[in-house]
Parts: sequence; structure tokens; C-alpha cells
Amino acid sequence: ALVAAPVLLHLCNRCAMPAGSPQAAHFSALGPDDNANANALFMGEELTDTEVGFWAGESRSNLRLFLLRARSWKRTRILGTCLLIAGVVAATISSNVAALPSGTHHANKSKEMVGATQFLEAAASNASGANANEKPNIIPDPAMGWPTTVLWPRLFCFSVLNKDNPHEVATLKMQIRKQIGIAACERFVVLSGAKIYLGEGHKWDNGTAVDVWSWVNPASPVGMGNLQAGDDTNSFKNTEIFINAWKILISSSALEGTDWSVKVDPDAVFFPERLRKHVKKLSWGTQTKTPMYFKNCNFHGAKLYGALEVFNAAAMQELSKRMSECVQLPWGRWGEDEFIDKCMERLGAEAKNDFALVGDHRCMSAECEDTWRASFHDYKSERTYLDCWNRSRKSEEYQKMMKEGHFFCCSSSANPQDPCNSCNPGASSRPGKGWCGSSKNQCQGCGASASWCKQDDHSKRNVLA
Repeated sequence: ALVAAPVLLHLCNRCAMPAGSPQAAHFSALGPDDNANANALFMGEELTDTEVGFWAGESRSNLRLFLLRARSWKRTRILGTCLLIAGVVAATISSNVAALPSGTHHANKSKEMVGATQFLEAAASNASGANANEKPNIIPDPAMGWPTTVLWPRLFCFSVLNKDNPHEVATLKMQIRKQIGIAACERFVVLSGAKIYLGEGHKWDNGTAVDVWSWVNPASPVGMGNLQAGDDTNSFKNTEIFINAWKILISSSALEGTDWSVKVDPDAVFFPERLRKHVKKLSWGTQTKTPMYFKNCNFHGAKLYGALEVFNAAAMQELSKRMSECVQLPWGRWGEDEFIDKCMERLGAEAKNDFALVGDHRCMSAECEDTWRASFHDYKSERTYLDCWNRSRKSEEYQKMMKEGHFFCCSSSANPQDPCNSCNPGASSRPGKGWCGSSKNQCQGCGASASWCKQDDHSKRNVLA
């Protein structure tokens, strides 16, 4: 108010002063720096302490001019109009804060989105090194994650938790405690059949953390599928649970402000920063208006396996408008992944095949040392989950070192006397691009003729390592 008042009064006085008056001449005499300061105020730019003092001091002289103008009825009408405009502006600003009653559902969602936006801006600022000494002003909310390394595209991630499975409960709590898995997405939510306390979220400036609870997904317990009885799955027949989960999510506005929505099984070890690398090329331009999702299993044709399900924002918008069409599908004997796959087909979403997205023991198997895979399934306890996660992180560090040394594994060569320079096409495996190329020991386990090679720094030829 201290800074804005002189600017408004300057404008009001400018509107009311007669042409050729001394006051008009005084106003016209303002230099370019003064006008720039006024413009800076309106554009939201920061002023120096000296400039703030100048404008605060100007408010007193402008107030006197304002009162003198009021003696003229004709000019008073103009000044009244200026004050009316100023009042409308002030009311508009105030309404942004007070329009939503405290404690209402939409008010809470609005605060969550503001907090998420501020967090992303602060994270991007910190990542670029800007204002590194300034503490970002973050408004925490329970759905706010801890993204690292790669901050775009923005991910909304969720898991559906079996409240009666202590391993799943422990694994989700661990992810939040260590800020990994779905908790490393920009926003995340856990749904379960009952409200469960999962841990501490982001903290306020006073050190108090927000509590993270699961969202209640009211659905009846389900049994296992039976292929011999005609079911299409031998896993849990959990389609109804996930239909309810999708309905809760798309009606909650929790997905707003993100580019991709990701469903992650509680026993799927997940690396959000790797997923961003897979979807980045599809996250810009007009293609973002096309509903898209991923099929991640190549078994008798491309399929969607439910350990990791990935949908862009356009697909979620289409689902929110046409969910009723999907519910009419004959999903009674399906698993949830088959349901959402058939649902996306019904909605006309474009399926993208990425068979290196998940290392799944049921399809497209890969070990945790593969650093391109965004997820590994299934690791059903907190201990096995963390073991896989740590192995994959160590593999990243090791492979960085191996890449810098130009190491690779040649499983077969045309010249056994010089295998590193005569490797057969397709027989070369480098760190991060296959199990054999991950280390010397693993290379030697890929066949009797396999050779572990590196590039010599001086000759630039490949030699045995």
C-alpha cells in the first residue's frame, strides 16, 4: 500500500490537472528514471530502497495535491472515478486471497496447487543456481513431492495400497521417508481402503511438517483371478478398485498442472527422473493435445502391464469427460491394467510402445543394474525394494565411470587375436545398455569368447581392459 498509493495518486492528479497548469508542467518534468520506476511498480519489478523511499515520500505531496483537486466539483468527479478504479483493483487483489472460505474442499485444492507451483519454481531456480543463497518460500501440502535432477516434464504419480498388506504399507512409508519412488514426483497420492498415516511431508518455515495420509478409496475386497475359470488374469481382479481410484483422482483436480499421470504399483521400484527422459520427446508442441499412453510389454503383441502405467494430460482430460464409456466395457473378468488399456483404446488414445520402460519379471525382464529402465517389478518388501534401488543407483555411478573410460563388452568378434577392434555387429554392449556391458565380471559371464574392452587414451584404439 505504501508503494502503490503514490502511483495511484500520481495518475489521479494527472487525470485531474488542467493542461498548462504548474502541476501539469511539474508532472511532465518527471525524468525517464521516474517514469521507469512507475512502470516497474506496475510490472511487478523490485525497486531499490532509495526508490521505495522516493515513492513513499511522494505520497505526502500527492495527497496534498489530491485534496486541492477535490475543491473543484468538475475535477472531483474525475478523481472519484480514479478512486473507484483503485477500489476495484484493490477488491480484485483481496478476492484472490479471501474468495475461497478457509477449510473448504476447493480452497484446500487451490492452496495445494499454489504450493506446488511455488515449489516447482523454487526447485527450478535452485537447479539453475539462481538465488542460491535465498531460501525459497514454499507453501507445503501433503501431495507435494521431492523431484530431483530432472524437473520436466512434470509428473503426477499415485499408488493404490492394500491396507491389509503390511509390506505394501511399509514400502510406501519408506518411499515418503526417503523421498524416493512416487514421492520423487512433483505431486503424488496414495489411495487405500482406509485412511492411513504415511509420514511427514514438506515443512513450514518453523520446522513443522504437514502430515501425509492416504486418500480413502471405498471399494470392496477382491479375490484372485482364475484363468481356467475364464478370467483374463491370474492376478487380483481389482478393476473396480481402480475404477473408483480413477474417478476420485480425476474429480479432485489433483492432476492439474502436470504433464503426465503415472500409476505405480507399490512393489515397483520407480525412478521418476528416468521416466521423464522416456517421455520428454512427447511433452512439447501440438502433439501434447493428442491423448497418449504407453504399452510396455511385448508378449504376443504389445500390451500394457500394470506395474507402471503412463498417460499424458490429454489422455486424462479425455478420461475425465468420457469415463462412463469405459465403465460400460465388459470388465468383470479383467485385471485393472487390461481395463485401462481397453479404456484408452475406446477413447481413441494413441498407444506408444516402449518395451524398455519397465524391467518386469513377468514381461520384459531386466535387472536393477539397467539404468535406462524407469521401473523394476516386483519387489514386495521394503528390504528388497531398497536393495534394488541401491543397486541401480550404484550402477549409475559405476557406469558413469565406465563411460568416461570408454569401456564395453564384446561377446563375439571376427578376429579372436584382436577382439576389441573386430567386434561383430550387435555384439557390443556398453555400460547402461545391457547386462553384459555393466561390468567386467558380467561380461565374462556372457560367453567364453566375451572380452572386456576399453579405449586407449593415447592410440585411440580399443584394447583389452
